[in-house]
Formats: sequence, structure tokens, C-alpha cells
Amino acid sequence: MLKDGRGHWQVWVANAHLSGAKRLTSGAYDSGWPVWSPDGKTLVFDSARTDRTPNDRRHVNDVFLMKADGSGVKRLTDSKGTSGDAAWSPKGSLIAFEADRGNSKELSAVYVMSASGGKLRRITRPAPPMSDYKPRFSPDGTRLVFLRARGTAERAPAALFTVRLDGTDLHQLTSFSLHADDSDWAPDGKRIVVEAYPNPAAYGDIYLVDANGGRPVNLSRNPAGKAGCADPVWSPDGRKILFLDIRRVNGVGRTGLATMKPDGSDRRFVSAQNLEIHQADWESVH
Repeated sequence: MLKDGRGHWQVWVANAHLSGAKRLTSGAYDSGWPVWSPDGKTLVFDSARTDRTPNDRRHVNDVFLMKADGSGVKRLTDSKGTSGDAAWSPKGSLIAFEADRGNSKELSAVYVMSASGGKLRRITRPAPPMSDYKPRFSPDGTRLVFLRARGTAERAPAALFTVRLDGTDLHQLTSFSLHADDSDWAPDGKRIVVEAYPNPAAYGDIYLVDANGGRPVNLSRNPAGKAGCADPVWSPDGRKILFLDIRRVNGVGRTGLATMKPDGSDRRFVSAQNLEIHQADWESVH
């Protein structure tokens, strides 16, 4: 996700060094949160392009598919409220996403549907004021990790949970005091990387937590108020973590995509240009 000249988020694709970048979406609305299909041929993303009255209090956001070149755009959800933060199952047959289904308090739950469209299946049923967001499939396709927040306010207390695809075996991985956010499974399914704000006034750190729970390990260890990290995802081979990094290097402010090893070492920016790029996804595309 990168903003265009009018300030709207748009979807871009590029190689691993950000060269050959190409914008895939356009328009006077936000489009983003793109995720590659397992075969690298399709992107799922969400967009407010179906909101016919964007200035009122009733928000509409839908989940879409498009080919890797930006063509063949197809809407999957039904414009009933806000749907977004979609994710593919490992075999590419299912898509999980958050949706409030027009709930007047904008409380969300996790849903799953076929990648070809069709009926929605509700997975989680959080009790108000809880709200569930940002599901991601485990590498074996049997579980989802997701964020459960106490309310809808930004930086509300939030914890990571996992659940089976039938909604059973709900398991809490972190405390709500971690203020968890975006997460991603390691390719081996043993660990989960997560953006978190244990100090809500700080700019965020990247943590690693065992897929069965346990004490989260701070990988980025940012000085409070001086640096921040967000939107972590694993490389396909599991050797690196890609994330948005905001910090000073040799006294110079830097903002952009960066990588580090899963132990927090070898932290480096992907490109020399300062760009606020969010919600990157890394896939081997041939």
C-alpha cells in the first residue's frame, strides 16, 4: 500500500528490492491490504470503491480479487458494512476476513468464504464490546490467528488468539496488555510474528511468540518515542521478516520497508528512498 498524489492508498507490486514497481489500483478511494494467492497469480485486497456515500457515517468496504497485473477485478463481499484484511488459505480455496456486517457499533468478527465467492461462514463470536480482526491461516490450513480487541478504538487493548476453522478450540496466545496488531505465521507454523504496542504512546515493536503461546520476545527493541515498526510478514523461506521501519540511521530519519532475521539481527532497509509503505506481502512469483 502506497498513497497516490491525492492521498488515497493504492495497491502496488514490485520485486523484493522494490524495483520494477507497478501500481495496480486507482481512484478517489482507498484500496489496499493486498495478499498474494499461494500460486502467485491473484491478489485479494479490500477497497472502499463500493461506498456510494463516503461522507456519511455508514461505512462500506468490500473484499475483492484481481489478477497479478491488476485486471479481472471481482468483488467477493456484499457491501453490507465493512469487510477487509483478507487472507488466503494455504491451498488457495478459502479466504478469511474481518467483517462487521453493518453492526451499528462497528464490532467485527472473523468470517471465511470460498475464494470463488458465495456464502459467508462465521468463525468467531466475540461478546461485546470485543471485536475480532486480521485473520491469517496457519501454514497447514487448520487454524486461524487473529486479533481480539476490547472495543473499536485505535490502540484498544488487544490480544492474539487462534481458533480452528469450525470455530472451536479458541486459544489465547498473548495478554491484552500487549496491544497486539498485525500478525503472520512462520512458514513452519511454529511461531507467529506480531506488531504490538505494550506502551500505546510508543510507535510499535515487532514481537515473536510461540504458536502455542508463551512470553513474546521483542525483536526490534525500539527506543520509546524514537522509532517504530509495523506490518510484519515472513519471507517465503522463513529466513527474514519484512516490515515497515521508521527510525534514524546515522542521525538521518528513515522510513520504508525493511528486513531482519527472526532473531532481530541484520536489520536493514530494502531501498534507499523514504516511502511509507504499509501491509506488504511477500510471495515467490514465477
